[in-house]
Amino acid sequence: MSPRGRRPTGSPDAREAILAAARAAFARDGYNTSLRGIAREAGVDPALVHHYFADRSILFSQAVVGDIDGITFDPSLIEQVRRAEPTSRGESIVRIFLTTWDRMGQERFTAVVRAALGHESVIAGIREVFIGAIVAPMVASLAPDRPELRTQLIASQLIGLGVARWVARLSAVHVADREVLVRAVGPTVQRYLTGDLGPEPEA
Repeated sequence: MSPRGRRPTGSPDAREAILAAARAAFARDGYNTSLRGIAREAGVDPALVHHYFADRSILFSQAVVGDIDGITFDPSLIEQVRRAEPTSRGESIVRIFLTTWDRMGQERFTAVVRAALGHESVIAGIREVFIGAIVAPMVASLAPDRPELRTQLIASQLIGLGVARWVARLSAVHVADREVLVRAVGPTVQRYLTGDLGPEPEA
């Protein structure tokens, strides 16, 4: 630290401190959080934030989206679901979702959701990355019909669960054991994956 309590330019941990402060601030205050406030929380001069990150969108992308940005679907996820009993594949999907975001951190999920509430570009990223690159290939491989509708129904269930657990922090859901949620939500995802969705509307 410098004598004024700030990390000097070029400090090896300054960039990581900015990213950590930004992740917390975006999760707490949403996309329009103050960059000056991020600098203060990181213990750096505000100019250093702009030195590393040209604008807010780049800082948001790298702090919050991080390694999700540009993700490609991992075919092994389909195999994880395939190895499950056919009637338990919904549970397997929920387990993968919870395990992934528990590992990546609830602040990141919270920041993405709060930013998406007011920014179409973030919503588009969720559609492209989360739904298009992750859920859709899995459903296309396993669903008997109507893959687009099934994909979007499953995505709505998973995103809603994430909001309840990590954003709204509903007391019982927030502290529930992962497997309790898997057993509770899995059957609904199972129905969306392979159940009868009723007749398709006439064209």
